[in-house]
Amino acid sequence: MANSPNESRPSHEYEQGWNAINELIRSDRTWSGFERNVFYLNNRDGSFSDVSGIVGLDFLEDSRTFALGDFDRDGRLEIVLKNRNSPQFRYLKNVLPELPPVISFRLSGKKSNRDAIGARITVETESGRQTRILRIGSGFLAQHTKELFFGLGAARSPVQATIQWPSGLSQKLHDLPINHRIWVEEGLSPSRLEPFAKSSRWPATATAPSTNETLPHSVQTWLLVPILAPDFSLPDLAGHIETLSGHRGKPVLLHFWSASLADSQKDLEEFDHLHEGWAQKGLQLLTITADTAQNGGGSQAQVTDGHHSFPILKSSRDVIATYSLLFRQLFDRHRDMSVPVSFLIDPRGNIVKIYQGSVLKEYFEADFRSIPQNDSERLAKALPFSGVSESYDFGRNYLSLGFVFFERGHFEQAQVFFQQALKDDAKSAEALYGLGSSYLQQQKTDEARECFQRALQLHASYPGTPPNAWNNLGILAAREGNPDLAIQYLQRALQIDPEHSIALQNLGNAYRQKKDWPQAKRVLERAVALNPDDPEANYSLAMVFAQQNDTERAYYYLQKALASRPAYPEALNNLGILYLRTRRPEEAKRSFEESIRVAPAYDQAYLNLARVFAIEGNREKTKTVLLELLKQHPDHAQAKEELKQLEQ
Repeated sequence: MANSPNESRPSHEYEQGWNAINELIRSDRTWSGFERNVFYLNNRDGSFSDVSGIVGLDFLEDSRTFALGDFDRDGRLEIVLKNRNSPQFRYLKNVLPELPPVISFRLSGKKSNRDAIGARITVETESGRQTRILRIGSGFLAQHTKELFFGLGAARSPVQATIQWPSGLSQKLHDLPINHRIWVEEGLSPSRLEPFAKSSRWPATATAPSTNETLPHSVQTWLLVPILAPDFSLPDLAGHIETLSGHRGKPVLLHFWSASLADSQKDLEEFDHLHEGWAQKGLQLLTITADTAQNGGGSQAQVTDGHHSFPILKSSRDVIATYSLLFRQLFDRHRDMSVPVSFLIDPRGNIVKIYQGSVLKEYFEADFRSIPQNDSERLAKALPFSGVSESYDFGRNYLSLGFVFFERGHFEQAQVFFQQALKDDAKSAEALYGLGSSYLQQQKTDEARECFQRALQLHASYPGTPPNAWNNLGILAAREGNPDLAIQYLQRALQIDPEHSIALQNLGNAYRQKKDWPQAKRVLERAVALNPDDPEANYSLAMVFAQQNDTERAYYYLQKALASRPAYPEALNNLGILYLRTRRPEEAKRSFEESIRVAPAYDQAYLNLARVFAIEGNREKTKTVLLELLKQHPDHAQAKEELKQLEQ
């Protein structure tokens, strides 16, 4: 909260910070750093003692609030504890065998407000005087009981009480019995004197140490809202390609497994036994081994010990990552997918049920025969109880799913979710912007441009959508070699949000593209002023100074870029060029070599390093560097040409 923006405008860093915190919480991390709850005992001398462990209240969960109330009417206040994580609710009962006497009051206003909020009660006994005020709001989204309790210590005689009502009335009560609940209506004598119920004894077995909860080995979940299963194209063990979309029209059981698990072969044998019968009844079976994604391919022998009657597909890292990410988003607690896990997919290609762990195979057949066809059937299967309504307004946030997949680089799957979001709301500027961004990353220029232009014609729910759309139109124009149009688009973005740092960087680079160095310098200096540690802004500004032969400032901003992003191959490469300009060849070589180390596929550092060795007359090292480049890019024309010239 300390870094919240001072002005009423979106702050990307602040938003990202909260998003990260919320994701950590939903991923079984902790808000409070696993700090235990604390319970203090009033020593009645101005000091307190920490008795948290003694009374058993030092829980490790992320507790958000608590409330006090006498739920069993025995005159002892119980504690209801609400946690953010599991267990979300705890009920704690005071079970001390002997407690001093107590008296409590339930007030009802007549001239004052009905709940008597603000009333002040003072009780007097031979032990002294106490005062309590009836308040509203007891903590974060919590309210203690509105019954006021007084511990009476060593008092044994009747109690005298004075009530100051919010209306101004002062009411005195005499000879009230201890260990009673007193019901008082404003201005009237007590209407009811109720002795506290006898406190139930705590079972002897309850004092034994609690054991850890035994969790089930498998979990089955029907989805209230089915979701389209991500498509894939994977080879089986014989090299034949299978696609998930090719199995549309009939239900599919998609099973992920690993040979490293003890029961994997047993599961495959059971599938062998059942597969033929399932196929005759209409259930298709596809299994994917996660081992090939982990070891980069693996041999067939590593994957399975024999021939099977159903397809065993060799997975890829991308497919595993896609399904794991989807799995995380389908449940409120975001956890990575672990194998074995199975997905029941309906004939339209939608995931309708998820099985975690090894599941009795009989469930699969029973479930595919009874796939729900409407909302009421899904409710009946997915909810543990029927509830009080025949229908509930359940939905799926495809817009959020699209951005989750986009941010993690799964652009094709993000496109699918943005398209679904657009079907749900054809006037969503955010869905069009997200869809356009997915197309942009896939180099689908025309489709991206159309989406951004359509988004700008709609009302945006998020203030950042219009400037972001103009910015991306500017990127498209610059890519197509039209810096003048790019500048117009980027200036439109900055008219809406003058501190749009990415638009400033892109505008500076558009001026660089035009070789308008003064304008590029002006814009990029503003971008760096807004974000001093941004590696891209510092790198672009360094390139402007390099073009102006200001090597000192070019070197300064390249170093700043590398301080923020040490593995920045372009910056390392251009730093090497700068070293060459200033006749520091050894430092240049080290910079080119570091660029190659952090990005082996980046070709420019190889070419520049080879040229340094060529200038020095070291033909062998020149040849070695060019051959290393050809290992990365076997068809690299320039490397082949330089190698050919070297061998002449």
